[in-house]
Amino acid sequence: MKGGHSISIFFIQNSTNTEEIKEFSLPELFQKLSSNERGLTDSEAKKRLQICGSNEIVEKKISPIIKFLSYFWGPIPWMIEIAAVLSGILHRWEDFTIILVLLMLNVTVSFWQEYKADNAIELLKQKLALKARVLRDNKWLEVQAREIVPGDIIRLRLGDIFPADVKLVSGDYLLVDESALTGESLPVEKHILDIGYSGSVIRQGEMDALVVGTGMNTFFGKTAKLVEDAKTQSHFQKAVIKIGNYLIALALMLVTLVFIVVFLRHESLLEFFQFALVLLVAAIPAALPAVLSVSMAVGAISLAKEGAIVSKLAAVEEMAGMDILCSDKTGIITQNKLDVAE
Repeated sequence: MKGGHSISIFFIQNSTNTEEIKEFSLPELFQKLSSNERGLTDSEAKKRLQICGSNEIVEKKISPIIKFLSYFWGPIPWMIEIAAVLSGILHRWEDFTIILVLLMLNVTVSFWQEYKADNAIELLKQKLALKARVLRDNKWLEVQAREIVPGDIIRLRLGDIFPADVKLVSGDYLLVDESALTGESLPVEKHILDIGYSGSVIRQGEMDALVVGTGMNTFFGKTAKLVEDAKTQSHFQKAVIKIGNYLIALALMLVTLVFIVVFLRHESLLEFFQFALVLLVAAIPAALPAVLSVSMAVGAISLAKEGAIVSKLAAVEEMAGMDILCSDKTGIITQNKLDVAE
């Protein structure tokens, strides 16, 4: 049994290709997963849960402190911070206070808006938490979907959502709504030996199934990982970075020119810092980030009243600048309902 257990764990951690699983017969799958028609024992399920992890989509969590500090990083924040430091060196505390207030206002508004959006998304996920009927120790139990492990036998009925990727092992048939994954509006008929995907909704029928993939090893989990790994900059971010780079180059040229003049005239560095401060304050629109953040926060609040959650403030500007939105029929952004318009 020890050898079989090691084989099953290797198979669980390396057989994430659904197409390969389709080719296995039920006896082969049961053998590879060290399971059978009676399901797993409770002790075995707990061992697998420790090894394979919870049946949930893992997200990269960023510390709130790190996220807050990240708003101080960027071309325009750098210039504002340099201006604040120069104001402090010259003991011009009024300028220092105004610059610091503008910087903190921008950082606080941006951070708080995205923090609220993250909390709202977490609450939505909690409402979507699933339970599942699992065969453990030859008895049917209702457990949290996150506790399901590969090798479990689960029962799927009308209205249930597939809690994991499964292979159907007994029963007549299922009509499954896979629109959230494939965009197909019509339910798909499933029979014994067919594969069911996590997140699909059962519209008709009842069957038992063998769990073959959980968490990030499901079809849905792999898709979520690809989306998470995708990095892109919005039009707004590109525009701000472009403006910031231009202003930095201009300010550095002017400061360098002033430094050369001060050096050639043998004047004091204190005068140079004064000129540099004037140039930096003049070259940097210190209020621009704060005004933009507040404006987009107002837009995010308006969208929230309509039921839309803005997770990134830059998305408000992106949507506002959109003329045409082209999309396919993917169920994630539709309700899978047909209406007659005319």
